Amino acid sequence: MSSSDSHSRVAILPATLEDGARFAALERASGELFRQLDDLAWIADDDVMEEADHRPFILARTVWVARDAEAGVVGFLTAQAVGSALHVWQMAVHPSHQRRGLGRALLRSAAAHAREAGLSTVTLTTFRDVPWNEHFYVGLGFTRIPDDALDDRLKEVLEHEARAGLPRERRCALWLDPRVMVD
Repeated sequence: MSSSDSHSRVAILPATLEDGARFAALERASGELFRQLDDLAWIADDDVMEEADHRPFILARTVWVARDAEAGVVGFLTAQAVGSALHVWQMAVHPSHQRRGLGRALLRSAAAHAREAGLSTVTLTTFRDVPWNEHFYVGLGFTRIPDDALDDRLKEVLEHEARAGLPRERRCALWLDPRVMVD
């Protein structure tokens, strides 16, 4: 599946193994936004998913890239089919290409894949109170899952994130019915 961003010469495409070499740098660059938040600035220097971590998902065809005609890969979304859900592990867009609808386009490709694969939901975890996190996703049709309604898988993801230093009280899980992705 290929789609183009109407604001530039960017196509959303399935990732190749070669694309994975760019992901760590993209994740670090996109993480620079966290320097704006004093209490979360450390995230800009935190560990990222390494190239090898993306490989099984690329091979499973659940990773998409935003490929600029001139700059190459400027964004990616890595997901994994788990049961009846497509879980988004990471999404990053280079700062030079942010605020152009690329995150939305990447999520649209993931939702389309979930629909085509017969998956009933798209899930992810994010910050509740960071402007470019929960608020962004809710604007696309995602809904917060109340903590008392989390399944074991999402509880474990959030617990793992807390062990890695992300403040649990500021994190949440979201879900989307892929049939109703907001454009």
